[in-house]
Amino acid sequence: MNRKKLASVLLGSATAAALLLTPETAASAQAGAASSNAATAAAKAAPAKAATASARAAVERDSVKCSKPGGKWANYSWGEGNTTVTIYFNNHCSHKVSTKIAFERKGSVGDKVTKYRCMTVNARTKGKKKFYAAAYKPYSVIRVARCS
Repeated sequence: MNRKKLASVLLGSATAAALLLTPETAASAQAGAASSNAATAAAKAAPAKAATASARAAVERDSVKCSKPGGKWANYSWGEGNTTVTIYFNNHCSHKVSTKIAFERKGSVGDKVTKYRCMTVNARTKGKKKFYAAAYKPYSVIRVARCS
């Protein structure tokens, strides 16, 4: 048997994969060798879809009303990571908007420890800003006259 054929046989077989797995899961890997490639691809895609759905659910949003033009908003959304928080913004106002973002300590029940970070956004822009917030998560956006 030549090298290419041997490699394809070894890579395609479930026994080669079973050698890499722990003894408890080796038997289940050999039993699963009869399933088709489409079923395997669908099984791999299912956790990825669930992960993106949970990530979408974790996004929070808040808005600040513009002083001009009337009826427009500066929109903010965020999703928290392990040690950082990225704030996404879309300012529909015709002027700069300064906001104070309130960060609350994660896991605090009785004592609400809050930190504030200020952010100024130019008129009619959108973008993102990353904040280091290891033990804190954002929970609201408050409009201020200016960041000091």
